[in-house]
Amino acid sequence: MTLNQLIYFQTIARLEHFRKAAEELNISQPSLSHSMSSLEDELGLKLFKRNGRNITLTKYGKIFLEKIDKILFELDLAQKPYETIIGNTWSY
Repeated sequence: MTLNQLIYFQTIARLEHFRKAAEELNISQPSLSHSMSSLEDELGLKLFKRNGRNITLTKYGKIFLEKIDKILFELDLAQKPYETIIGNTWSY
């Protein structure tokens, strides 16, 4: 599991659409789909339910999103003190 996969997952969950998420993340839709398939395989869970072009989260996806939101929020908090020291924003 990588940080990119967590960010990708969070973005897909927010937008409920793989193509729109791929555009926002500036990656190809096939790469995004492959990354999420790898994440699901690693977890042994289905995170998404596909409804045509749109997606929704499964019950496991909703639980996972709660955890990921907390992790990425904490990561943002951790970088804040250093932004003033180095004068720029980190990007994860």
